[in-house]
Amino acid sequence: MFKTPFFSRRGVIVSENPIATMNGLDVLSRGGNAVDAAVAVSFSLAVTIPHLGGVGGDFFALIYDGSTGEIHHINGSGYAGKGATIDLMRDKGFSKIPVKGAYSVTVPGLVDAVYNMWKRFGSEEWSRLLDKPREIAYSGFPASHSLSRALNILRGELAEDSGSRVYYPLDKEIRPGDLIRFPALAKLIDILKEDPRAFYEGDVMEKMVEYLNREAPLFSEEDFRSYSSEWLDPIKITFKEFEVYEMPPNTQGISTLQMLQYLDDLDPSEIKPRSSRRINLFLKLFRTIFCLRDKYITDPRYMGISIDKLLNKEFLEAALKECIYSPMGSGGEDTTYFAVIDDNGTIVSGIQSLFYGFGSKVTEPTYGVTFNCRGHSFSLDEQHINRLAPGKKPMHTLSSPVLVGEERVYAHGLSGGHYRPQLHSEILTNMLIYNMDPQTALEFPRFVWNIENGRLIIEEGYDLQGIAYNDVEVKSYGSRLGVAATVEYRLDGLRAGYGDIRGDMYPGGLI
Repeated sequence: MFKTPFFSRRGVIVSENPIATMNGLDVLSRGGNAVDAAVAVSFSLAVTIPHLGGVGGDFFALIYDGSTGEIHHINGSGYAGKGATIDLMRDKGFSKIPVKGAYSVTVPGLVDAVYNMWKRFGSEEWSRLLDKPREIAYSGFPASHSLSRALNILRGELAEDSGSRVYYPLDKEIRPGDLIRFPALAKLIDILKEDPRAFYEGDVMEKMVEYLNREAPLFSEEDFRSYSSEWLDPIKITFKEFEVYEMPPNTQGISTLQMLQYLDDLDPSEIKPRSSRRINLFLKLFRTIFCLRDKYITDPRYMGISIDKLLNKEFLEAALKECIYSPMGSGGEDTTYFAVIDDNGTIVSGIQSLFYGFGSKVTEPTYGVTFNCRGHSFSLDEQHINRLAPGKKPMHTLSSPVLVGEERVYAHGLSGGHYRPQLHSEILTNMLIYNMDPQTALEFPRFVWNIENGRLIIEEGYDLQGIAYNDVEVKSYGSRLGVAATVEYRLDGLRAGYGDIRGDMYPGGLI
């Protein structure tokens, strides 16, 4: 075991930045609940690791109510602008929507989703929850390894956008610990403290629409004014004595549940955790589930198949014989996950993202909004289920399961883009089939099937003899195949936070 879990009988938080974790714990310590703390954590992450989950991206959460046991889901994904059509993209010479630039942007959903979550479940004053995020944006904070690395690697791409050149420190190499300030973002947070809907109305919205439309005439002011996040029913299955809840389409949360449905009968005495037999079984499953995902999953208003059918075991068995996925040539995995447990046992399992590092690389400089590139997920094939259409939400890679058992509740999530269902299925089977404790399950070597090029990527530590696949890449242990975290609430009152060694996950709690 490389990292030590944080155990407490009070509130616990795990996030990918220690400042964000501490700001959330400050809220819990003064009596705020898990949702209040999640607001502070989310906006603190938007300041301190803006390349992974800034205000120009999306936000999703599952909320476990510690009093009632109910699970709630907020979907903060954005949609394409009213000017975003396949014909326009083709006229611009695109065979697929690019990763960089304003043509890849969808309306950002994070601000409204976090606010909507607070309106329903928060207990503290909204503006007070943004005090610390505003302070660190204005006064500065030490750059993490993650942010300094991203700025140094992506400096050239960011410099292609005039707003990003103004907003980010691109004139020198950034080292971990260097002071970073974002006064423009502090100005935006000041406005949001008074009125969160100002992000979608008034001067903030006008500046964003004007800046985006200089390059890509996709958005109207009404696209932003009419945006609202959604409360949706989570989807679930039973897996090894747990009810596993996930986020419904347009997310790929259903892909995680499909994998677990098939793996429920896995025999640990026959298929060892480090064996090539495990890799072969999972590989076949990965290729089938992604085939189903890209055949059926998109904005639910455009889907022609029910959730019940997609989770039907007979349907999945038939798909394993018929539906084999071919590499698609698209990636994206820069995301950040966090989880909060409060004294009442309420859990927020939250995930936010720009899709790729710094998203579209386009930044409105007045208010420091770097926009997502989530529109890159759309297809320009008019026959594809996930084809581009004005006002449509793309198939979204974000999801994070919550597992409810008789004696304990887990919330789990990770970065990983299209890899996410693969990694969820590995870590959860580590825990619930191979009986690893959560920390060991997170630290266990991983493997993924790369949907971009069809390569099987394996961290060292597996038996490679007998792998039924030719294109295999072995990486040294601890490679960034997702950065994961898990929190646990035991009904005897113990709470725990577990962080991955593959990134900057920082668990902490009250004592």
